[in-house]
Amino acid sequence: MEEQRAEGERAEGLPIPDIFLNSDTKGPLTNCVQCDYDLMKGDRYYMIEKVFKKYPSFQKTEVLFEYAVCSTCYENMKDQMSAESMANLSEYMMMNTDFGAMQLRIQEFPDDPEKWLSHCMIKGTPKEEMTEFQMGACFKGDRLVTNFMPPFMIGELAMEEMNNLLSKETKDEMDDFMGENFGIPPELRKDLILI
Repeated sequence: MEEQRAEGERAEGLPIPDIFLNSDTKGPLTNCVQCDYDLMKGDRYYMIEKVFKKYPSFQKTEVLFEYAVCSTCYENMKDQMSAESMANLSEYMMMNTDFGAMQLRIQEFPDDPEKWLSHCMIKGTPKEEMTEFQMGACFKGDRLVTNFMPPFMIGELAMEEMNNLLSKETKDEMDDFMGENFGIPPELRKDLILI
């Protein structure tokens, strides 16, 4: 019985890793940033993305911003990206992502998703060597799910390269998203990339 329950829990995914909890409350990000949908109902997939900046002189890492977006709003956001941007990003990801290294980390630490996020999935740079990085993962209710994509981390070099592949139209859409949801003006917008 205990084995069956453990197997059922694995099928449902892992608990939300601490790194993806709300940086202020230390609890889950409970609502979609776009439509305010209650993500803890557990009936809709959602993405959490966070951008971090390290301040080496203070030996501190800050969350610049974080958000959860439900699958419905996420698809709407992706639909607003230009076809050119989507094609460029897809090609970049296929040509540059080190899927093998990511798979090895997952196999080595199957129950510790934070260890999966130890390196940039594009450049292979260790997290401790980066000053800025973005993380994201897919969830359902209070569980991390990996059937669509594993959690990812992208460092500043890859973020910059990916940002350079975006059309002006897509950059304008992202500027609007940042302004509406975080009050960040375009000139201060980080290189947010919607994966």
